[in-house]
Amino acid sequence: MNNSMNSNGGALGTVGFVGVGSIAVSMVEGLLLDSTGDGSGPPPVVLSPRGAANVDRLREKFPQVTVAASNADVVEKSDLIVVAVRPDQLDDALADAPFRDGQTVVSVLAGVSIDAVRRAVGRDGIPVARAIPLPPVAEHGVNVPVTPGIPTAVELFNRIGGALVVPDESQMAVLSAATGACTGLLQYISSLVDWSVDHGLSQDVAEPFIRGMAASLAPSLTDTETPMDQVIRSHETPGGLNEQLRTTFFDAATTAQFHEALDGTWRRASEG
Repeated sequence: MNNSMNSNGGALGTVGFVGVGSIAVSMVEGLLLDSTGDGSGPPPVVLSPRGAANVDRLREKFPQVTVAASNADVVEKSDLIVVAVRPDQLDDALADAPFRDGQTVVSVLAGVSIDAVRRAVGRDGIPVARAIPLPPVAEHGVNVPVTPGIPTAVELFNRIGGALVVPDESQMAVLSAATGACTGLLQYISSLVDWSVDHGLSQDVAEPFIRGMAASLAPSLTDTETPMDQVIRSHETPGGLNEQLRTTFFDAATTAQFHEALDGTWRRASEG
């Protein structure tokens, strides 16, 4: 096992990333913020060489980052391996990689089952977890669903926003489907801007005001102790404009159509 397991980074040891796209970048940035509070410091990080622009930026920003010669080299040098390639690249990315006992694999591949990752790893006894990190992990701004609750994987995500252990992959599929709503939420805001411009506001006035209005909801959203129905009520006056628009737009038919669309993303996410 890599000697860094006991010298730096705590129980994580050296963390390797096979694939350095946007989610991997966010994870590396969050991991190297180092807010563990246990004195262990951030772990060494090894990156695969592909994604040159991202790799170069991370290497310049963080002294803990080194770049491997290949994906196999990442696996050889790491204790915990994060697989962050495109789903159709999985088998090629891990072909002939020298996995060994004592390592942990964490997959952040959307719609790819743990069994599929195990087959690509090709070695029995290597624990494999599946997770759904979102970009705000760069600032420790969002919990990360992970299954199963492998201790090393849980520690990894506790360091970058908090691990949210999910019982099984069927429930992960529901969460994966829900992530498909992110750009729809943004489209709601964009449509509100468009409507405002159509009704006489300039883009320079409408867009910053409406984007700021949406951003102002962040504290209410991050207050997870308060149920969502109570959050909604706290932003409405009975009979007021917010209540009128919400109940008019989200009628039974519109809500059913939204849920039907979510069912479509859920079926896709469940294919694994």
